[in-house]
Parts: sequence; structure tokens; C-alpha cells
Amino acid sequence: MPKFLAAILALFLLASVGCASNSPAYPGTQSYPGPQSPPVAPPYPGVQSGAAPPVASTVVNADALFRRAEEAYQAGETDQAIADYTQAIALSPKYLEAYYNRAIAYEDKGNFDLAIADYDHVIALDPKYTRAYYNRAILYYNRGNLDQAIADDSTAIELTPTMSRAFNNRGIAYDDQGKLDQAIADFSKAVEIDSGFADAYRNRGQVYREQGAKPAAIADFEKYLELAPNAADRAQVEQSLNDLKGP
Repeated sequence: MPKFLAAILALFLLASVGCASNSPAYPGTQSYPGPQSPPVAPPYPGVQSGAAPPVASTVVNADALFRRAEEAYQAGETDQAIADYTQAIALSPKYLEAYYNRAIAYEDKGNFDLAIADYDHVIALDPKYTRAYYNRAILYYNRGNLDQAIADDSTAIELTPTMSRAFNNRGIAYDDQGKLDQAIADFSKAVEIDSGFADAYRNRGQVYREQGAKPAAIADFEKYLELAPNAADRAQVEQSLNDLKGP
């Protein structure tokens, strides 16, 4: 029976900030965009207490490079953005936001190993940086490393228990592993947090279908179509409904 759990997942973006990745994720999902540079740079998140701050002139130069990198990225000049983020990091090695945004730029270039390495840096600087775990989980999932994807989604959920998209993504990974009860639990949590999360209903409906729970699958597919009447996979879902309701 064909699956379409990961066909079109909802986007989970912070509005109007920094970089937004176009790299493939659980198909259709984008990574969190990076933060914008502040008008006046605060202490970099995640710096160890007692660490000596950069000298003022370095901070100014690093921030100027960061802002230039953002502008380049928004203009579609990804290579230039990466070069400027790299220079900013060279001047201020604890510049968490520069690592984070460069990771997204690397994703856009298809340099997933480098993106993961930058997310590693972000997490080393700030172990509570939820978005880095969420984004890294997407990369691990796309490489087929389901255990690591689940681990990162689990950390994101622990840090931000209302992150419905992390529950949805972890549910997909559990389904891929054949852990259907755990997948249903995660999709159920996703729609409990966000009752309008159409894709989580569709994904749960597919798992119910796999389990032979026809009434539950029908209810979820119908809810999906109600919430997403113009969904790209509408015909496929309607066919599934017809199969479930047939003789």
C-alpha cells in the first residue's frame, strides 16, 4: 500500500527573519530561518560564563559582515552570504547566529555535511537552541539516519513541548521504522497542540489505514481535506477514502 506520509508537510517558519532554507526536508518542510542581526549586537547566545568578550571593534566588524551576509542571501547571492558569514565567524568565533544562518545557506547549496557541522557548532554554543535540533533532524532524516532524526526531534520537543511540527516529523520517522503506535501518538500530540495542522491528520490517517483502523483513517482523511481543500495530493487522499469506504 503506497505511503504518502511525507508528501506535503506544513511549513514551519518564523515570520520575516533572516535566511529561509529551500533545501528538501521531510518533503515540503523548510528549516527555521535564521535570526536577523539586532540594531545593537547583544552578547552572543551560548557564550560560556566567564569567557572574554570580543573587543568592541571586532564586534562591530563581525556584525557588519553578518548584516551584509543577510542582504546577500536575500538577494539570492548564497555564495557571497556564506563567505561573509565565514568572515564574521573568523572575527567572532562564538557568533552563534552566523553559524546558524550559514548552515541554512549551506543547505540551499546542498552542502548538508557542512550544514550539520554548523548546527553542531550552534548546539555546542547553546545546548537549548531548539531550532538547531529541529533543522538538524530534517537533514538526518533526509540522509536516512532515522535514529538521529528522532533523537534531535525528541530534544526539540523536550526544549519546546508545544512544537507541533517536531512531533509530526518524529511521527513520520517512527512510521518509517514500523513503530506505528508511537507514530500515532506523535501525530495525535501534533493535532492536540495545533487543531488546524492538516498534514498531521493526513499522516495519522495513513497510519490508521496501515493498521486497518478504517473509521479512524476515514475521519482523519476527511478532516485533512476539510482543512486543506486545495491540497496538491487531494486526488490521492480522495482515492484512499474511496478505497476505505468501498465494499
